[in-house]
Amino acid sequence: MMDWSEIKERDLIRLGLIHRDHFEPAMVELWKRYQKRLFQYIRYKLNINKSFDENRNRYIIEDILQSAFCDVLENLAVYNPKFEVSTWVYTVTNKHIVRYIRETQKHQGRTFGFDDTMDSIGLRSDAIVPDQAFELKEFEQIVIEFVQSLRNKLDAEVFLLYLQNLHTKNIAEKINNTQDAARARLNRVIKQFKKHLMRNYPEYMHSSTLSQIRNLNIASKWTSATETLEGRGSK
Repeated sequence: MMDWSEIKERDLIRLGLIHRDHFEPAMVELWKRYQKRLFQYIRYKLNINKSFDENRNRYIIEDILQSAFCDVLENLAVYNPKFEVSTWVYTVTNKHIVRYIRETQKHQGRTFGFDDTMDSIGLRSDAIVPDQAFELKEFEQIVIEFVQSLRNKLDAEVFLLYLQNLHTKNIAEKINNTQDAARARLNRVIKQFKKHLMRNYPEYMHSSTLSQIRNLNIASKWTSATETLEGRGSK
């Protein structure tokens, strides 16, 4: 029996297109990976305040989300595998966000304030990548949340040094320990982080964002991420 959760996103689309029996389970898995992420993305793009008329907001977001994902399903054959699946999915979603804003502004008698030429679902080689900035920002918060959850201050420090693209030799020097000890501690913390993702944010396990974890801009978050660890001590 196929474990759909372990299949890469490009292969989900390929299998869904090639094998009729695979279409439904492959697309259900794709939906699982993007439902929460796209919901938050639409909320972010529309600048919707969580505390204001939450039921109406949820209806608006879910309506856009469902329309966008239906568009994804209906246009699988258009997807160009040289792009990340996330780039394509977010581009389709952006089109529906723009459409919603246009219709809302027309209904209110206002002038649409930006270019509305997003009818094509295909991606060009110079296409804007709408998912990257947002997902990196969201993922950064997940990383900070994980660091703050660590009870061992040294574990947190090693992980944060790793995120600064430091070699284990340099990490060892920073924590005043041997390179082997630093490497062993880092490997253990990385395994903890992956378990944290699987338990709380499984939709990110196959995200291209995960491969960019060492490119996160968390320097400004260093103090806030480690402050909660003060006083806990190292184990």
